[in-house]
Amino acid sequence: MRYFKNTIGKNNAEITFYLHEPSDEIDKNRKYPVMVVVPGGGYMWTSDREAEPIALEFFAKDYHVAVVRYCTEGLEAYQSKADLPKEPVSQFPNPLLELAETLSLLRENKEKWFIEEDKISVLGFSAGGNLVGLLGVYWNENWLEKLVGRKKASYQPNHIIIAYGALDLTNSQDEESLISLAITGKLKAGKDDLMRVSPVYHVNKYTPPAFIWHTGEDPLVEAADSLKFAMAMDEKDRPYELHIYEKGVHGVALADSRTSRKENQSNKQASTWVNLLIGWLNAQQ
Repeated sequence: MRYFKNTIGKNNAEITFYLHEPSDEIDKNRKYPVMVVVPGGGYMWTSDREAEPIALEFFAKDYHVAVVRYCTEGLEAYQSKADLPKEPVSQFPNPLLELAETLSLLRENKEKWFIEEDKISVLGFSAGGNLVGLLGVYWNENWLEKLVGRKKASYQPNHIIIAYGALDLTNSQDEESLISLAITGKLKAGKDDLMRVSPVYHVNKYTPPAFIWHTGEDPLVEAADSLKFAMAMDEKDRPYELHIYEKGVHGVALADSRTSRKENQSNKQASTWVNLLIGWLNAQQ
């Protein structure tokens, strides 16, 4: 395995790469699909539980992996209400630019890193699922191409995978919210600001095929967000697969001991999402 880190964007977001290396004993010319992993954390930090353990799971399944630690202020910056960030580095569209530039970097190095450029999937958890949804609905927009400074095809995701994603933020309009501050730069955001960062309202004919999963018991992000996104995909005649597990708290990640610090974060039923996803991706090829 080739393991290294890089930075990207004006705020130096961190990307960690886990790449297979060519071997004469396997196939020195083999090219690999890529799983880009985007952790959650309410746009205030990026979760360790949804980073390297996820990367190693997909690396073992024959994927190159890139974990994107988009820039955040860090959780401590939000612990004192009297001294909250004035202009968070995580506010839209900064993380979206960092994610888009990551995909461009992968395609720019497709030969050097033995990448199948038409098999780049992006997997996001919670707030990371929001970010992946935003890339899925906005990648073809001219305004984003101008901001990224690269051709939109270079950062087009081939598939998006959304795990318990926060996909509709409009329910919190005109209420003070730290997540609202982190994503919009406003402690009390209005409907227009929150609509802009709610992917369910922007699904279109260019949105890539999506695999979506959630748990019905999630107390932080309602499963309705995933249902709404799936319905929007259906209305636009876009391919998707949706799984709602009855049991499971928010943030179950791999739903086993590798990502659980509490007993209720392990769930044998929800842990099946990885194999279901691999089956779905294989059917997409």
